Amino acid sequence: MSSLAISFAVLAFASLFAVFLLAQQKAFAQVHRFSAKAALMGFLMMALAAITGTLFYGISALWYGPQEMLSNAAMFLAPPLIGVATCLGITTKKWQPPAWGRMILGICVVYEACRWYGLDTVYRDLQVALVLASASCLLLRGAADRKTKGLIGSGIVSYLTGALIIGTEGTLAGYLRLDLFCYLVGLGNLLLSSGLYLLFKDRHQGSDQVVA
Repeated sequence: MSSLAISFAVLAFASLFAVFLLAQQKAFAQVHRFSAKAALMGFLMMALAAITGTLFYGISALWYGPQEMLSNAAMFLAPPLIGVATCLGITTKKWQPPAWGRMILGICVVYEACRWYGLDTVYRDLQVALVLASASCLLLRGAADRKTKGLIGSGIVSYLTGALIIGTEGTLAGYLRLDLFCYLVGLGNLLLSSGLYLLFKDRHQGSDQVVA
């Protein structure tokens, strides 16, 4: 089995663990439940992409089509879903379904425009900006305890290290960068989802602020 099959399998297990944590809807404060569902969908997309990646690199090239499709979906939808859910959780705000629908529609429009004009790096930079916005919310407005902040912050650092320093092309110190990227994203998923679980369970944060 290739090293990529193993690294994608590790990413799949980490993503499924995140899905399991955020599926505990009854444990969460009411204000956070829809945000938890949005983050769950983001982690689920990454899990499905990683599973098909394991099948593609470890079993058969017939999985190339599904793997490419699910990887693209996870790449352009998972970070915004998880990032916005994190910001809403930290600031104790709640979006109604129409607001989420408008956001997803906007994401699709921006992604297609960037892809059509060959501006993929612009879309990547927008995602990085969203991650940094999440970090800013955590530092400036977060009412969570130190443990929760530490988990969320460490997850964000892991993502940024994978995206901005490691990348996915070529090798580093004899290791495939894509392998290292998968491990860092998997670690980020474990840390961030654990932090979000604690954050969404906190029933003593601020008031329920709703955005229609």
